[in-house]
Amino acid sequence: MEVMEIEKSAKQLLEFWGKQKIVSPPNNLDDILYFEFSKNMQLPDDFRRLYMMTNGMVSLFPNYFDDEGFLFYPLQELTTLEEEFNINGGGAIEHCLIFAEFMHKSWWYGVRFSKIEDNYEIGIISSGDKFKVITPSLAEFIHLYLNDSPVLYEY
Repeated sequence: MEVMEIEKSAKQLLEFWGKQKIVSPPNNLDDILYFEFSKNMQLPDDFRRLYMMTNGMVSLFPNYFDDEGFLFYPLQELTTLEEEFNINGGGAIEHCLIFAEFMHKSWWYGVRFSKIEDNYEIGIISSGDKFKVITPSLAEFIHLYLNDSPVLYEY
C-alpha cells in the first residue's frame, strides 16, 4: 500500500512540476546506495522510491525555486541538519536530513528518523534547534505541498 501511495504522489508531483517546466530525471538504485553510504545513513523506503522516480528540482538547484517558493533538493544535495547549521554533533535534533527549503532558506523541511526503527517525522526547521512536526508521511507531505496547505508555512 505505501509503495503505491508514494508512487501515486510522486507522479502527481512530476505532473505539477512539469507544468512549471521543472526538469527532474530519476536516480537509479546505485545513486541512492552511494548517497546512503557517503552519509552513513539509510533513507526511509518511501524517500528511496521518490528519488528513484525524481531527483528533486535538479534544474532549479541551487538558485531558483518553483512558483510558490519551494525548492526540493536533488538527492546529491540532501544535507544533514548538522551540516546545514554547522553543528558539531550532539545537536538538539539528531538524525535529521534536510530535503527542501522555502524562499532561499527562509526555512527548511527535514525528515527526522530513527536509526533503529523504520519510522520518521517530517517537519519545518526554522533554525538549528527548532523542528515542528508536520506529518509522519512523505505522501502526505507531497499532498500538502501540491495543495499549498497553510500548514507548510506555520513554524
